[in-house]
Amino acid sequence: MTLVRHARPADLAAAADTLTAAFKHYPWTRHVLPERDYLARLRALQHLYLGYAREHGIVAVTGDSDGVIALLPPHAPDPAPAMVEEVVALHGDRIDRLDQAPPPEGAWRLETLGVRPEHQGCGIASALIHFALSEVRARGGRAVALDTSDPRNVRLYERHGFGVTAHTDSGDGPPVWKMFASLEIQHGEVAAAQSAAAALEAYLAATNTHNFDHVERVLAPDAVYFFGDATCIGVSEVRGYFERTWAMIPDETYWAEDIEWVALSEDAAVATYTYHWSGTIDGQERSGAGRATNVFTRSPHGWRLTHEHLSSLPSRQVSEQEGEGIA
Repeated sequence: MTLVRHARPADLAAAADTLTAAFKHYPWTRHVLPERDYLARLRALQHLYLGYAREHGIVAVTGDSDGVIALLPPHAPDPAPAMVEEVVALHGDRIDRLDQAPPPEGAWRLETLGVRPEHQGCGIASALIHFALSEVRARGGRAVALDTSDPRNVRLYERHGFGVTAHTDSGDGPPVWKMFASLEIQHGEVAAAQSAAAALEAYLAATNTHNFDHVERVLAPDAVYFFGDATCIGVSEVRGYFERTWAMIPDETYWAEDIEWVALSEDAAVATYTYHWSGTIDGQERSGAGRATNVFTRSPHGWRLTHEHLSSLPSRQVSEQEGEGIA
């Protein structure tokens, strides 16, 4: 299974290297960048765009950055003037060859997808696309558009629900296929098409209702929980633990931070995050935090939580949390 996660700032240099290797012979970049210092220009552009996309959209990488994908939402802010100047300088006398029409109204734009040549054909691109489309859905996106100049990419994207909306081959430059995927969920198919990210969001929201019937809707019947003080197997045991906790902390609030999808495929997904809780125990305000791993699998009724493992924070993080007043 290919591990996909959101890129961190420290990942961007390696991600730019990957895209440079992936696009070394790509027709479009060869067309819009001068031959002189081509690879240096290409890498500088990729690094600029990745930083901008990470700030305003989505950048995801495989665990070792051998694959990279970046998307921007509709109405992303214009790049800063300094970035525009750098882009113009890097394109040099070929800047007039850039003629990228905006995507359809309301659509996200898949800006780039690249896999190191030695790792192509191993399913990395498909894992990145699946992760990205799930993230766009979780953020309320309903469509994604892209351009490609490689017919092999057309077939790849078609397998993930994209269709060709236009094909130009003027002779003055490489051919361009414009593609579009609707992420709208048809009525009656909500559960089956629900993304893993949305399932996690629904699970966290259900937890704060203090009504286990709501939580159960997101669980697999044979869900296994590893709590710090107990192991619960099956919905009945998990229900008992939740309801005992709510009885002890009737006003408990539970939330997640720093969510990372460390694995995501068509049928299984794994998220890690830092969980926090706060509430009143015996008249005293209390709070705490720890680490969580959630495993989701796709069922005929949609994504379901099949395993949760809660553990304490590393000692250094505990000290930091205590410094912020967390008991």
